[in-house]
Amino acid sequence: MNINLIRNMILNITLNMVIIFTIASCGGEEEEGSSTAGVETPPAPVAISTSDLVIKTDFNLLSGTDLEVTLPSSPSSSVNYFINICTDFTVETGTVENSSVDINYDSCKLRATLNTQKQVFSLSLSTAESMIVAQIWPIEAGAKPITLFWNITESGKSWKIAI
Repeated sequence: MNINLIRNMILNITLNMVIIFTIASCGGEEEEGSSTAGVETPPAPVAISTSDLVIKTDFNLLSGTDLEVTLPSSPSSSVNYFINICTDFTVETGTVENSSVDINYDSCKLRATLNTQKQVFSLSLSTAESMIVAQIWPIEAGAKPITLFWNITESGKSWKIAI
């Protein structure tokens, strides 16, 4: 083969490669200027002054209350009693006193057994827990629980449970 022919072939291959790389590496046209729309700046928030607030000196900013619960002594020495006092419950049917109650037992503030002595407990309640339920379970076959309700508006900050 002729040396000129080989040189022309190498030149053609090199030229074709340069053209291919040039075409492949070209991007699309870019427009002049910004393509994003102007972003509006939100207005500055209005400052609210708290200097006009008046709070009584005895207000302690606590949003709860303490409830003193007195449990009775067990009415029977032969039957054990267990009590749950819970804050999350739904009255299923009828009036509060004569109804079935669905209790979320994860919300119980107190779980205890009744013994031969009265027992006193202090429960911390939030303002949302203005009504609570107590269920006293006799631990014997076929026994049904005794369900009692407490309301802060009607009973104040103490509850003496009687069975």
